[in-house]
Amino acid sequence: MKCRILFAASLILMSTYGAVAIEKTTVELHTLVKTFEQNPSDVKATIQLLKELNKQGKSGQEVIDRYFQTQKEADYYKDYNWAIVRDYVTDVNAPQLQYVFKNCDKFVELFSKDDVFQKLDNVLVNHLEQLYKKNKNDYEASLKKIEEGGYEHYDVVRDYFYIRQLRADKNAEDYFYKARKLFRYFPENRQMIKEITAGALEIMTDVSRLKVIQLWAGKTVESQSDFDAICNYVKISQKCGFYDVAKRYASVANKLAAKSGSDTMKELASELMKMIN
Repeated sequence: MKCRILFAASLILMSTYGAVAIEKTTVELHTLVKTFEQNPSDVKATIQLLKELNKQGKSGQEVIDRYFQTQKEADYYKDYNWAIVRDYVTDVNAPQLQYVFKNCDKFVELFSKDDVFQKLDNVLVNHLEQLYKKNKNDYEASLKKIEEGGYEHYDVVRDYFYIRQLRADKNAEDYFYKARKLFRYFPENRQMIKEITAGALEIMTDVSRLKVIQLWAGKTVESQSDFDAICNYVKISQKCGFYDVAKRYASVANKLAAKSGSDTMKELASELMKMIN
């Protein structure tokens, strides 16, 4: 495993900060790998390495597997080990997550129910999302398996996808109530919030309800880098009568479009500017 991670470190060949930053990043990762290899049971060294791999967009599952090989079964319930699973394990089939699924009641007893289920729900919908895009039959079979397995939040996972059908059917009433439910269970899922906002703009007209969506849509524009999310936010803010907010973010969209050089983005930004004026 050491060779694989070191090899991964050597592949950091693209950086907006230039060769010096690339070399520094590579050296830092090399040092973290070396420290971890000296004692794979060291939780501090493990978390530091996982943080760096995560920052670089690399999987840390091999590190996690190696670390948990040094842990007893009872150690899975320690708060720092739950934190590793919660923050860094993303594969629904990873043994650490499978252990949590099988012993869900115990984890809920030791940690907050919201914390545990937010992790499990997100892992499941991310897995199902991949199937949904590739093969609907596999998606439906997996969803049915989750239901038959008695997963407590099956309805939450199902509604994550069912809301898309409500949008297609233009069922604004049920769409709104499902949206509120999903916001509760997936408060940090910005892609989902972005999709719900787009759907609300299509089928919802009740301003009081649009204001609820607009409040959550604010999460999708915090980085001020997602052009589509910003466009949605401008439109829904304008519909809600939040004209100053709409104007401020239309300006952000305009700057992003100009910087991108994309004619399509420039055209959309121009339409936003006309709308707010």
